[in-house]
Amino acid sequence: MKTTTYICDHCKKSVSETDLVSIDTSYQITKQGTNYKSTYRANRDICKSCLDKLGLLSEQPEQDTDELFNKNRKTFETQFIDMLADLGVQFEG
Repeated sequence: MKTTTYICDHCKKSVSETDLVSIDTSYQITKQGTNYKSTYRANRDICKSCLDKLGLLSEQPEQDTDELFNKNRKTFETQFIDMLADLGVQFEG
């Protein structure tokens, strides 16, 4: 018999498979003046509860999506950048 345990990479709690949302990130690093290119990929599984706490939608809302999008746009932009930073993505300024 085989048992599979699903763990949220954000809160480290055990959750069911249907409660996880897989987030894939990738970015390419290039060094100016050289031919060096490297691609970094990361995959994180985050539970719907953590996404809700971060202010991100984990399921399709029942109300008007355009209205909801405009209402939560600022929260999404702020929380998404914070979430990417938590996943190890670094930004150059």
